Amino acid sequence: MNSCWEDCISFWLQQGLRTLGSVYFLASLVLCFSFLAYLRLFGGPLGRIPGPFGAKLSRLWMVKHSRQGDMHRTMIALHQRHGKIVRTGPNEVSVSDLGAIKKIYGAGTRFKKSDWYSVWQGHRKFDLFAERDERIHRTQRRLVSHIYSMDSLKDLEKYVDDAVHVFIKKVEGMQGQSMDMGLWVQLFAFGGLATLAGGGSSVA
Repeated sequence: MNSCWEDCISFWLQQGLRTLGSVYFLASLVLCFSFLAYLRLFGGPLGRIPGPFGAKLSRLWMVKHSRQGDMHRTMIALHQRHGKIVRTGPNEVSVSDLGAIKKIYGAGTRFKKSDWYSVWQGHRKFDLFAERDERIHRTQRRLVSHIYSMDSLKDLEKYVDDAVHVFIKKVEGMQGQSMDMGLWVQLFAFGGLATLAGGGSSVA
């Protein structure tokens, strides 16, 4: 009888410990997630930057709008509402300020390119766009910097004039109508580059 009673007590103690352990585990998870949410909402250097509530907690907000295809309109509306800097993720911000372009992308910047550029990195040895190592990027930039000098660009201006005129004529001819600006800007860029590469007019 005593043995049976002891077995019952032992069984219920084990069940109680398991239940108690589960409760502690769930409570620990809730505390961890709550602490993480608090840090993302109010802590760190991004805590005071305005933005959508969901964007401060997760990147799912960005995935949602990307899938809906309205990210560009959403970002414009957010900047109109909150100003030049908007928080778009737990560790991301969007900047809409012409004065910040040089600070962020200029030579010697302290801002490192994010993992976003890794999609293109590694396919070409010489890649100013995707190269994330500032030292390598600086070396590569020196090799081609003269090409992008103002004097060089002025010499190339005459080669893209035809493409500019065709583009302007098309836009003027579509007054009062809707047109696919994305398509025509792409055609304009292709025509200008083709002219530069071929050394003659490629725009009809």
